Amino acid sequence: MLDFPNRLKEKRKNKGYTQEQMSKLLDIGQSAYAKWENGRTEPTLENIVKLSKILDTSTDELLGRQVNFGDRIIFDISKYDLSNLKNFSEQEIYDLKATIVLELLDESTNTLAVKNRLTIKNKLDKDEESILDALLTESKTFADEIIAFDKFRKSQKSFKWPWQKNNNNLTTKDSNNIK
Repeated sequence: MLDFPNRLKEKRKNKGYTQEQMSKLLDIGQSAYAKWENGRTEPTLENIVKLSKILDTSTDELLGRQVNFGDRIIFDISKYDLSNLKNFSEQEIYDLKATIVLELLDESTNTLAVKNRLTIKNKLDKDEESILDALLTESKTFADEIIAFDKFRKSQKSFKWPWQKNNNNLTTKDSNNIK
């Protein structure tokens, strides 16, 4: 498993960017960017969000982390204090994302409503709002996948493999004999 500097370098190269191009896109010095890839310093949360957008990936993937539900989730999103969002630890970010996902699983709630509640309550500045937007986008994608899976599960539709014909449940051996 790759650590952050190596994941960053790999994703940058996969996108065809040089360190110099990345530093210009991020509006930082090339030596500052190089230090991230060397592991000598770490980017701020604000820059991690920018990196994920430039590299077309999630912050989770960039950081090599999967959300573990049940960490330290506050189930009432309005109780979150985001006044220090820029300095949230990785764990605090994942806990917030998990809470947002849970909030969005209520299909009557949308990302704009969540954003408005959190932005107004916490008086977020432009940078913090940008971070929140990225977290909301990633959380919305995950919540939508959960909702779609749940609807499929409840529909009681049977999944058919490509080798299944009509309603017959063919085995792989049977499918080899279909002409």
